[in-house]
Amino acid sequence: MLMGLHFLNGVIMNNKILLLVFFLFFSCSIRKEKTSYNGKYEYWTDDLNEIQLVMSYVIEYNDYQKMYKLESKEKIKFLDSYWNDLDPDKSTSENELLEELKIRVLECKQLFSGIDGELLSDRAKIYIIYGPPTDEYKKTSYNNNSEVLIWKYKTGYEFKFIIDTFGRYKLIN
Repeated sequence: MLMGLHFLNGVIMNNKILLLVFFLFFSCSIRKEKTSYNGKYEYWTDDLNEIQLVMSYVIEYNDYQKMYKLESKEKIKFLDSYWNDLDPDKSTSENELLEELKIRVLECKQLFSGIDGELLSDRAKIYIIYGPPTDEYKKTSYNNNSEVLIWKYKTGYEFKFIIDTFGRYKLIN
């Protein structure tokens, strides 16, 4: 009787492994294809998904919702129109605001790469929206005896980040 249960455990385990392999294969096969941006402006990347991620930080929520629902070609037209409308000096060939965004994103990719999550990190979001902090320092938190990173800006904004259990800085205010 005991031998039969042991055999049954092996069959169940094999079925679970097969099911796991199936789900792993299926999840890898439905990856989103990389869609390239080929519009009027030059971004830091041609990956439309990455451009859309960064745009979610800088445009109004309603505009982002509209853009998110569009197909790739319409997204490109939307982006071109958006940046054309925001161009502070239409007499020049470059869009100064987009150039500033591009610089900030490239700096974020360097500064916050690795474990911090690059463009998905809280620090990257703040850096892209507000630029580099005017002042940056660390202090010890009395609550849990951990270090708090503080970014201050000339505008009076102050952002505090704490290191989570995975080594990433998370925004706490």
